[in-house]
Amino acid sequence: MKFNFICLIFILITSCKEEKKAVLLADREAPIGWIYLEMFNDKTFNFISKGGLRGDDVYSGNFNLKNDTMYFKYKDSIPQAGSKAVIKDGFVSYLNGKYPESVEIKLNNIKK
Repeated sequence: MKFNFICLIFILITSCKEEKKAVLLADREAPIGWIYLEMFNDKTFNFISKGGLRGDDVYSGNFNLKNDTMYFKYKDSIPQAGSKAVIKDGFVSYLNGKYPESVEIKLNNIKK
């Protein structure tokens, strides 16, 4: 009886876990490869630079949205694009990087 109760609790907990879904997808073609931004409903993201001589660079972490500004907290290193961006005119435009970076939004289901 106790085993059945424990199994029932385990099933309920695992079935309640929300599936990870993309809330924003954006990209642009780079001189050699592509730049991708993937943001998910669990407040995680990936900033990916694909191609080039060094292969793929993946920068992951968590994001926070305050008013019209997105703040990216990276797990390890920060890409040259920066850690702060805004959504404007169908693009995610980074504000504090070493160069001006923008990626075109393909999917936007972010809830403020």
